[in-house]
Amino acid sequence: MNLSRIPLLAALLILAAVAASGCMSQETVVSDEEAAQVLAYAEPIADNLMQGFNEGNYTKYSRDFGPEMRQALDEAAFEQNREFVTSRIGLYESRSDPVVTETGEFIAVTYSAKFEQEDGVALRFVFKKDDPSHQLQGLWFNSPKLRS
Repeated sequence: MNLSRIPLLAALLILAAVAASGCMSQETVVSDEEAAQVLAYAEPIADNLMQGFNEGNYTKYSRDFGPEMRQALDEAAFEQNREFVTSRIGLYESRSDPVVTETGEFIAVTYSAKFEQEDGVALRFVFKKDDPSHQLQGLWFNSPKLRS
């Protein structure tokens, strides 16, 4: 196994476990009103995180991480994951089409993103529903080039 993939795989496994801990509740799209409330805090977090990603700035990238995310994705793992992503799809350029869904105690915002070498990359940001601090609980980058 490629050693550079280990931190990425570990983070993905932790995030999958968090998602599965919702007792396999069905994911549902939230109302437009609730989506607007979620996007009011999720958009600035996504902007900051992706700017930190492009700059290679872990402090900025991880600013809104919850404690579990910060532990699972430390600075060394960030650097390895960033290299993995940028070597396959380049830097982040833009995002559109947010879809806000809920599963159990979690709420997710999924965007279709454009990177330098691939369009339609799924960016998924996961938050706990009743967390007034809106700390990030999960983060996924998903695309055909990242899975190959």
